[in-house]
Amino acid sequence: MSLSLPEEIVTTKPRRRYAGTEERRERLLDTVAALVARKGYEATSMRDVSEALGVSPAGLYYHFKGKEDLLFQIQFRTFSALLKAQEVVATVPGTAEERFRRLMIGHLAFFSSHPNELKVCTYEMESLGGDLFEAVEEQRRRYYHLFSAVVAELMDQRVPPEGATPDRSRHASLFVFGMLNWIFMWYDPARHGTVEQIGEEMIDLALNGLRPR
Repeated sequence: MSLSLPEEIVTTKPRRRYAGTEERRERLLDTVAALVARKGYEATSMRDVSEALGVSPAGLYYHFKGKEDLLFQIQFRTFSALLKAQEVVATVPGTAEERFRRLMIGHLAFFSSHPNELKVCTYEMESLGGDLFEAVEEQRRRYYHLFSAVVAELMDQRVPPEGATPDRSRHASLFVFGMLNWIFMWYDPARHGTVEQIGEEMIDLALNGLRPR
């Protein structure tokens, strides 16, 4: 069974209603995300960023406090946008399996519009520290709880009572996130099909495993 999502929810970048400085700042972050995804955070200097953006160092510091602030802004806006989109998806009525399917496809569709941001968030999470790390971690934690609650409900329905332990449910959620978050390492739509096709294969694996049917 294939469940589609409203296109405006996750398949395009969030519509930006910013004007002037804030809109320019958003465009700068898109470029920085691509640069950091390609070079890595440690190897990317503020000079690299300045050259990639075509702005002077003074102009760059007008928008951002420094290199760590750039990384924070990329990660925080990415997780916040993903959480907001998936919260909408999670409110659509349906069975646990139907909501699980929608969340899986929603995550992959978001990734397809934000591959650089997802790579930066996956590789560079530990590059933040202190309050900046905690602010991003709170968004990640909220998203994990949103998704894992549906996984736990699904397991309660599909797994015998003696097997549906909190640890097993938590492990299942982490397995699912492992599949979702590392897709940027290999996914090429020209070779592997659409996000919806890949999503259905992942969903089938998560729900039915590798046993022949």
